[in-house]
Amino acid sequence: MNFGVDEYISKPFSPKILVARVEAILKRTTEKSNKITDYGGIEIDEDGRSVKVDGKVVEMSLREYELLKYMVDNIGIALSRDKILNNVWNYDYYGDSRTIDSHVKKIRHKLGKKGKYIKTMRGIGYKFEIK
Repeated sequence: MNFGVDEYISKPFSPKILVARVEAILKRTTEKSNKITDYGGIEIDEDGRSVKVDGKVVEMSLREYELLKYMVDNIGIALSRDKILNNVWNYDYYGDSRTIDSHVKKIRHKLGKKGKYIKTMRGIGYKFEIK
């Protein structure tokens, strides 16, 4: 009998590790169509992992792309630096949370005028909002 087991976690384990592993399995098993989404002139192609601003391709590093994607997936929600670190850099990142600030600065620069969609939430973190 084959139950499709492809993951194993030895005891004791952290609930954060369990959640991360389950999310990874769900991402692998869910079917996705070629999804291109437009956010006020910022076009994100999930399958191609590319970003276009007003039809022009914008080169982004892996982290910049993942950070932008996370922010647009949570449009209108104030995201703390810790939440961003846990979801974009994953739970095993031990660096300074201010690395997010430098990545956001680079993303804003690359988005040009559309960079204004990334709002700084003083004392909290960031929010992606189209207005």
